[in-house]
Amino acid sequence: MNTLISLCMLASAAAAPQGSLAGHPGVELQYRGTLTQLSRGGDSNEVKQFDLYVLARPAGDGHRCFYSVTERGGGGWAWPERSGEMLLNDANRLVEGRPAHVLHTHDGTKYPVEIAQPLFLFADRLEEGRTWASGSLAYEVEKKTAIRKQDCWQVTAKDRFGRGQTFWIEENGSLIVAAERRVFMGRGDEFQLRIELTSQRNLTDDSLDVVAGSVDGLLSLSRELKRNNGETRPELSDAQIKTSLAALPGLVESAEKTPLKSLVTSIVRDVQAQSDRSGDLENLAKKYVGKPAPEYSLTTLTKETISNATQKDRITVLHFWSYQGEPLEEPYGQVGYLDYLKNKRGRLGVDFVGIAANEEFGKTETAGAALRSVRKLRDFMNISYPIATDEGTQVKKFGDPRALGASLPLWVVIGSDGKIAHYHVGFYSIKPDEGLKPLDEVLVELIRKQRAAAE
Repeated sequence: MNTLISLCMLASAAAAPQGSLAGHPGVELQYRGTLTQLSRGGDSNEVKQFDLYVLARPAGDGHRCFYSVTERGGGGWAWPERSGEMLLNDANRLVEGRPAHVLHTHDGTKYPVEIAQPLFLFADRLEEGRTWASGSLAYEVEKKTAIRKQDCWQVTAKDRFGRGQTFWIEENGSLIVAAERRVFMGRGDEFQLRIELTSQRNLTDDSLDVVAGSVDGLLSLSRELKRNNGETRPELSDAQIKTSLAALPGLVESAEKTPLKSLVTSIVRDVQAQSDRSGDLENLAKKYVGKPAPEYSLTTLTKETISNATQKDRITVLHFWSYQGEPLEEPYGQVGYLDYLKNKRGRLGVDFVGIAANEEFGKTETAGAALRSVRKLRDFMNISYPIATDEGTQVKKFGDPRALGASLPLWVVIGSDGKIAHYHVGFYSIKPDEGLKPLDEVLVELIRKQRAAAE
């Protein structure tokens, strides 16, 4: 019965008025946005500016909206997450894709903040004084007003605490001309996110063809990269770098006379830099693999010493990473998978050691806080393998990849013969049900060789 009622409600819902988007094969929209931190004393501090580009194209009875976000201040997305596409039905409801977001770093933690979609969801209800509820929000059409000399409906949406959003929607249409909402980060710190339409360009078929080639190329590349939704790490895998390099010539050509040229230019710079860095890291691995491990000495949180001497005739996995308890962000250095592997292979003669590489350990005034952070992560992740601290001396012996512009983690596997058998910089590309399969395959082979040598 409930299903029947829902279907009837959907069938009777009025289509949203298209307004200024009607009759055009495509419309380009440019928004200017800000993120402002609000204080309890009434002061405000603008912490981020951003531009939002939208290409809205008819799709059936709805619209397909491509977007690209350019951020300034407070961190931001890597290029694969700066653009995307939303499919909206005839009622402007999102049926496919992910809305545009800005990514703001506050107190060391990254917060994705959703931006209002360009077409208002309840545009068929715009009449003065009308109210309705949707989810946890109560909506009210307050009045008519003007934004940049454009007649608009002003609509508020509030939750039970009085916090909410305000929208300004074009009269007789669905287009959001401006929007603002309160968001919270950290320990209840309040911010205001605002966007305002700065330009609108109606495209002809010919002008749409020019920009559509660039848009479709970017979306195609995004699908091929297969990044997780909301990924906050800028690093690409070797396979993703190769895919991107192959797509660049076509992207550059198609974006030449479009608003997306600056985005494509930044993609070219980043992919080339990551490609060069990947080559440097490959050479770094060649320098160490097959060679005796350098002399190292590590002191764990429990004051035990781990060194070449203590690990003689043992297979040893060294995992250099920050091991910081704040911010606690996925993939947490992949230490959860590493701990699982330790429990699986540790009984077969493999030792695992985490090394918290942080220059703060070398400073008297910061060493205590750095140590507490490591312990916080260890307890949060329930890590069972030993963790040592390093102010940078030990990781340099293994070729600190940060000197090449790369990021930790660094994984080093030392065989029972004392030689480095495996060297990997960065996170492994894994499937949840397989864990650290590439690392495990290395360990299984070393275990087999060790057993064969003992027979």
